[in-house]
Amino acid sequence: MSLEFYHNPQSRAALTHWLLEEIGCDYEIKSVAYEDGSMRTPEFLAINPMGKIPAIRDGETIVTETTAIAIYLADKCKTPNNLAPDIDDPRRGEYLRWVAYQSAVIDPAMMQASTKVEIARQSAGWGDVDLVMTVLEDRLSRANPYLLGDWFTAADVLIGGALGWATQFGMFEMRAGFENYLKAVQSRPAFKKVFAG
Repeated sequence: MSLEFYHNPQSRAALTHWLLEEIGCDYEIKSVAYEDGSMRTPEFLAINPMGKIPAIRDGETIVTETTAIAIYLADKCKTPNNLAPDIDDPRRGEYLRWVAYQSAVIDPAMMQASTKVEIARQSAGWGDVDLVMTVLEDRLSRANPYLLGDWFTAADVLIGGALGWATQFGMFEMRAGFENYLKAVQSRPAFKKVFAG
C-alpha cells in the first residue's frame, strides 16, 4: 500500500509534495478542497483534528504538520534518495535546526511581515523579520550549494520552499545571500515538477 498524502496545491502541502518527489517513494494524493468543507468532515478531522493540511497516512501511522511530516518521511524513506542524516551523524543537529527553522522562525516572521503587526523582539520566539533574514542570509551565503554542502536534504525543501514564497510575495526582501541558494533548490527536477504551471 502506498502512502496517502492529503493535499491542496494552494497550501503548505506543496512542500510535502516536493519532498515526496525528492524522496522517490510511492504515494497517492488525496485531494482536499478549501471551499467544499471537506477539511471539516468527521472523516478528515479523524486524520487531523485541526482540519488542515498537509497530512499523511502511512499504514496505521498518521502524521500532520509540515515539519513533523518532513522528519518522518526523510527518516523512514532512505531509498532511493536519502534526505536526512542518521541520528548519530554529527550533521544531524545542523539539519534539525534548519528543519525546525521553517515553522518556528520563518513562518511567524512571514506572518509578521504580511500583517505589519509589531511585536517586541524579545517577546517573539523568532525575534523579528530583520533578524530572521539576517541569520538566514548569513547561513545561505555559505551554502555550497545546499545547507549540508553537496547533500540536498529535507531541510532544503522546507527552507527553500518557505524562503521562495517569502521573497516571491514580498514578505522578505531578496538579499544577495538568498539568490544562489534559491537558484540551486528551484532548479531541481522535483521542484520543477511540483511547481510547474
